[in-house]
Amino acid sequence: MAEVKLVKQGWEDHEVWGDHAYVVHWELTNTQAKAGNFFAGLEFLDKDGDVLGSTGITADKLGPGKTSKGDSAPVDAEITNGKMADIVKARVSSVERLEY
Repeated sequence: MAEVKLVKQGWEDHEVWGDHAYVVHWELTNTQAKAGNFFAGLEFLDKDGDVLGSTGITADKLGPGKTSKGDSAPVDAEITNGKMADIVKARVSSVERLEY
């Protein structure tokens, strides 16, 4: 499948996601012997560990053993069970391989 690492996360001013955004920096590695498209779901949690909302990241046409790196942040519409300001942590909720 694929391995997803969240290498850094927290509140920061970001040129794409804006000022005081909860940004998750990630790495997704294709651990299979064949190239593929990958989707990973991210969940954002509050201090009690409850899920506030989710978003997804993609890595397209990623070759075997190759790693895609990027960053992502939730938008207001994705945080449906609380407030953006309540985010304290993100976690990987799912990883899928999609055919292309």
